[in-house]
Amino acid sequence: MEAGDDLAEAEIRYQMLAEVFTDSPQLRANLAPALERTKAEILRLRAAAKPVPSTTGDGKVVPFDGARFQKMGSA
Repeated sequence: MEAGDDLAEAEIRYQMLAEVFTDSPQLRANLAPALERTKAEILRLRAAAKPVPSTTGDGKVVPFDGARFQKMGSA
């Protein structure tokens, strides 16, 4: 984990809260709002993360060939 990685910190915080939530049933009422806030923070940080560039294609545009979509035998 890098210093200042907010997403990783939020995920670790969520894991720790989830462990306590399952281990201590008497604290569930107090932990539920913290879990929801942390989950919302994780979703917000993931949405704000920079998108990963696609490496599958080279971005080349090819012309449309309508003949490829005709039924077999009709020309």
